[in-house]
Amino acid sequence: MQRPRCWYFQGVTTPCNKREPGSGCPVIDGLTREYAILGASKHCVAVHPSDMAVAMTALDASVIVHGRRGERRVPVIDFYRLPGEATERDTVLEHGELILAVELPGLPFASRSAYRKVRDRASYAFALVSVAAALYLDGGEIRDARIALGGVAHKPWRASRAEALLRGSPATAESFRRAADAELAAARPLAHNAFKVPMARNTMTAVLRDLAGGDAR
Repeated sequence: MQRPRCWYFQGVTTPCNKREPGSGCPVIDGLTREYAILGASKHCVAVHPSDMAVAMTALDASVIVHGRRGERRVPVIDFYRLPGEATERDTVLEHGELILAVELPGLPFASRSAYRKVRDRASYAFALVSVAAALYLDGGEIRDARIALGGVAHKPWRASRAEALLRGSPATAESFRRAADAELAAARPLAHNAFKVPMARNTMTAVLRDLAGGDAR
């Protein structure tokens, strides 16, 4: 439930659509190095700050919430929102709802998983790009994959295009690069953060190669 890491949102002397809807987003014409390259809107380009939520997104976790209408289960991938028009809302929680639990499903191949965080310094730093991934390999073939990215969007970004391309593909560096390229084709970098595109591509490819280990070619 952390609020987005945005200097303009945190600095009350500047306008911010998330703090005061309709007041504008000064980031777009400001310093954009740490901001979104995927799923942003003209109203907000802030990125999600959590590490754990990225890993939970890759592992298909669900959030159990309780409110006036009783209990409901929300997949983590749907729990967090992209900014769209309602920039003031980070999640789909309704007024008065309380989080009761987070549930992780049984995912046997998550034993072959990893989380990698690229940041400016070794400690106390948010991700410029992070990758959570799990691979299910059958010999040299990828049977299934789970991938989520952090530091690139307003919510943990599930790499669905990359996952779809990897299923049934050989566990090779070429397959991993192709999947990363497909996922990042929709990236729309801002003035100062175009470096995040190759950083995300290289990090995703490296994590997948490491997970494949001796099965990679």
